[in-house]
Amino acid sequence: MVSNTAEVIETKPIRIDRVEIVGLKRTKNDIVEKATKCLFDSKTIGDVIVKAAMAKKNLMQLECFNDVSAELDVNNVNGEDRYYVTIKVQESNWVQGHVKLLSDTHFDNNPDPKLSTGISFLNLFCRGEKLNIVSDMYSSNKKFSTGSMSFTKPLITCFNPYLYTTVFKNHFNRNKFGYSFDEYGLNAGLNLYHEYFKVILGWEGVARDLKYANNAPFGIREQLGLTMKSSVKMTASYDTRDSAVFPSYGSLVQLASEVAGIGGSHEFLKNELSLQHTLTAVMGSAVTGSFSLGILDAFGKSSILDNFYLGGPLTFRGFEECGVGKKEDGSIMGSSMYWRCNIHVHSPLPFLSEKNRLSHLIRIHLFFNSGNVGNRLGNLTKDLQGLINDVRLSCGAGLALNINNLMRLEINYCLPVFYSKNDSIVSNKSQWGFGLLFF
Repeated sequence: MVSNTAEVIETKPIRIDRVEIVGLKRTKNDIVEKATKCLFDSKTIGDVIVKAAMAKKNLMQLECFNDVSAELDVNNVNGEDRYYVTIKVQESNWVQGHVKLLSDTHFDNNPDPKLSTGISFLNLFCRGEKLNIVSDMYSSNKKFSTGSMSFTKPLITCFNPYLYTTVFKNHFNRNKFGYSFDEYGLNAGLNLYHEYFKVILGWEGVARDLKYANNAPFGIREQLGLTMKSSVKMTASYDTRDSAVFPSYGSLVQLASEVAGIGGSHEFLKNELSLQHTLTAVMGSAVTGSFSLGILDAFGKSSILDNFYLGGPLTFRGFEECGVGKKEDGSIMGSSMYWRCNIHVHSPLPFLSEKNRLSHLIRIHLFFNSGNVGNRLGNLTKDLQGLINDVRLSCGAGLALNINNLMRLEINYCLPVFYSKNDSIVSNKSQWGFGLLFF
């Protein structure tokens, strides 16, 4: 009886006469009106509930409100019900800052700890704009080595687009591979997303200064110097996973493409496809399978900085960072082709109930990793067939830790099964690493 009454109420025809916004201080009315105008399309109370959630999402997308809530009220005027919605907002401070001590270990950047300082100006021009300035100082050189200044502008329209532009300077320390490099660049583009779909379109212009470390092999030395790259990038993804750290179900399909040669000294087409699917198994366990394939076709000059690298604690366990496919002279040059196929099993810790928070933070991790690297020589079919030879394989077990649903820490016992004599495998069978993504 109660459910029938609730259903009648939700389907009752209504018309929204007024939407009132309470709590605005700096934000302009026009951008808020765009974010909430969907409420006037409501035909029933059920529609109001859906549209209110949509309006709240649009407002939170502006990143200038700490909290947004909506209330539906009704007044009886001359025997007729008049409905109106009141949206209460709490604007965030327009200036925010941070000082953090971080480490980029296993992030393919700099192994030294860094002091990161940043300041953000929110709702800069009162329509959701954001200016973010970040500088990082590494302990090894005692100076600000990396930094960026980015500006974003959300647009309240179909596919929730927002514009971005960034000026950046980065330093990458890869001395253990025989080189380091600095890059100075500018990028700009557009982000689009709708439910499970996300598309990033952008252009990037970057100057990169490649420097060698002591005893760098000849393969590295011949690539030294300052080069320029101008490229158009596109990343499209379809993600239905319930979590990127410990998924229990869902799929990820992602295609990343880059076309370089619109100016600059590099000309190539680079494509990378990533697939991932997770199935729920018995006793709270989950089985995840993933496959990745990357191909780089150089029409002119390309750099080792654009090549693919295989090996590492979150991508190809049992091998050192970028340790698959090392050259005979000891240089790690990367490759223009690779594939990787991984299987993971994540299980809760034994003797813990599902309600125990620890069972959602730490999981037992079993894995099987396989893959190979190669280079484009001419015929694509023959090049792909060549990737089947000398396949690398590793397996192992360990623990995986969920860090604030944003990052993943793994500590594994790794057993490389098949590998080449030139590969760099983990020496003591143990490996750890943390990052934003895992495969």
